[in-house]
Amino acid sequence: MEFSQAGAAGARRGGETDVLPAQLAKVFGRLGRALRYRTRAARQALDVTDSEYELLRLLARRPGIRVHDAALELGVASNSVSTLVKQLAHAGLVARTSDPLDGRAACLLLTPQAEQWLSEVGSVREAAIARALGQLDDGERADLERALPSLARLAQRLADPGAATP
Repeated sequence: MEFSQAGAAGARRGGETDVLPAQLAKVFGRLGRALRYRTRAARQALDVTDSEYELLRLLARRPGIRVHDAALELGVASNSVSTLVKQLAHAGLVARTSDPLDGRAACLLLTPQAEQWLSEVGSVREAAIARALGQLDDGERADLERALPSLARLAQRLADPGAATP
């Protein structure tokens, strides 16, 4: 995938064409699809959908998260997360506990089976990324390492529920 240097420079200058958002969206989309493809066999072994997998990954990052907060983080409706939770609980992958601050709300936790499975899938993801990184030259790897802090801040801004609102 090639990127226009003029377009990138225009984006940095805040010039007439700001192509950086479109370029990043395209790259992130391709990365996401490639990683889903590389982990498909592991996900199919447990028979979970992409949406269920994303919820499991969120629960691994934020154990004890409430349904409403999970919905905000995933950018979906609370009833969609509730449906996913029911399916995953039935499969023995998610446990609900009462929120100690509000007994009416449920906190979501991974079961040990789900934790082990996510660890295995995470290893598959990391191995796929490591193989791809191994095919880059030292300069490209250094560019990616330098970009990591900015990409992490971008991810944080995108995860902010207010960030998606125009």
